[in-house]
Amino acid sequence: REDEVGDEFLAAHPDFSHVNYTREVLTLGYSYFVTDNFRLYGELGWAFHSEVSEPWEFQFGAEYAPSRPTGPVGAPFFAINGHLRQEINYSGNIALQAGWAWRGQGSQILRTGLHYYNGLSDQYSFYRNFEQQIGAGLWYDF
Repeated sequence: REDEVGDEFLAAHPDFSHVNYTREVLTLGYSYFVTDNFRLYGELGWAFHSEVSEPWEFQFGAEYAPSRPTGPVGAPFFAINGHLRQEINYSGNIALQAGWAWRGQGSQILRTGLHYYNGLSDQYSFYRNFEQQIGAGLWYDF
């Protein structure tokens, strides 16, 4: 369980100051398909209840992915996402993903590729810590 992992971390690092970061948010988002395969989007979030967190956050990005079934051959995909938060002076992070995707008949899509993340942590107890991540993944969106 995740809370036990956190308890173990706190026991192993007694000098770590725990942050009770909480955020309950109303989100308004909009996306626009420039072409069938290319989408731009943005979100505005306002926290009506929070601890540590300030009320405002913004997310925005773009993605290129197949919109129609690809069959076994698949097609390339690319995505970029930015996330800015008020409690860190509208700093935040950027995430990039690129790879190959297979779309089924409905909204399901299987993707494999590379992932890059740079910025302040999205693990909110560590929200002031800078992170850089590089990895590979397999994602299934349904």
